[in-house]
Amino acid sequence: MQHPNRAWAAVALAAPLVLTGVSSRRVFTAQADPPSRHVVEIRSYNLKPGTRQRYHDRLVREALPLLAKHHVDVVSYGPSAHDDDSYYLMRAYPSLADRQRSEDEFYGSDEWKNGIRSAVLADIESYATIVLDVDDQTLGSLRTVGGGSAMEQRDLDTLKSLNQDYISSVQRSDVKRFDEILADDFLCSQPDGTLIDRAAFLKVTARPVTISNLQAHDVNVRLMGDFAIIHARTTYRTAEGQDRSGRYTDVWARRNGRWLAVSAHVTRN
Repeated sequence: MQHPNRAWAAVALAAPLVLTGVSSRRVFTAQADPPSRHVVEIRSYNLKPGTRQRYHDRLVREALPLLAKHHVDVVSYGPSAHDDDSYYLMRAYPSLADRQRSEDEFYGSDEWKNGIRSAVLADIESYATIVLDVDDQTLGSLRTVGGGSAMEQRDLDTLKSLNQDYISSVQRSDVKRFDEILADDFLCSQPDGTLIDRAAFLKVTARPVTISNLQAHDVNVRLMGDFAIIHARTTYRTAEGQDRSGRYTDVWARRNGRWLAVSAHVTRN
C-alpha cells in the first residue's frame, strides 16, 4: 500500500521600490527568477529476507537501463543502512502530472509487463511511496546518479554485474541468459583460434560443460562512453581434475539504453 507524503517549501522574495529623498532617481533592487521546482518520488521497498543483493543486481543490470530507455530520471538508489532487507529508489519529474504520465507509460509497457516485472515483484514484500516538492539545489543534493562520476559508477556497476553473468552462464551452459546479453552481431575468438558468430556461440554454449569452478580474477573494466572493454584472468578445473588458467577480453556497447556484448576473445593455458 502506498503512503504518499508531500513536503512543500517555498521562499518568496519581494523587491521594494526605493525612492531617494535627495533626488528623484528611482532605485530598484534586483528580483531573481523563482527557482525551478521538481517532484521527487522516494519509493521504499521491504524485500523478502535474503533477496536484497539479487534485487540490487537485477535493478542495475535490467531495470535501470529500461528506465533510462523510457527517459525516467533516476536520482538515487541503493540499500537502506538500517536493516538487511530494505531498499530505496528515487526518481524526479517536472510535475505531478508528468510523474503520472511517465509511470503509466513505463509500467504499461510490454518490456516491463512481459519482461522483468514478475522477477522484480517476486522479491518485494511491500513498499511505500513518498512524493516531495523540491527546488534545484535540494534535487542536486539528493542526486547520486545522472551526472559525471555518478553516471560512470552506475555503468561500471552494470558492466561488472554483466561480466559475472557472462562467466556464470559459461559455467551453467545458460543459453537463455546469453541470448539476452549478446548483441546480434556478436563474434567470439575461441581458444583454438576459430572465430564464431552469435548463433554458433549459442550452440557451443548448449553443450555439456567439461570444466568446473570457473572464476574471474583481476577484472578490469575500461569505460569509454557507450563503449567498454573488460579484461580478466580466469581459473578453472578440467574434467581430469587439473587446475588451469586463462584470460579473456570482452567488448561491450550500449545500444538503445542496454549494455550488450559485441565481441569476446578467450585464451586458455
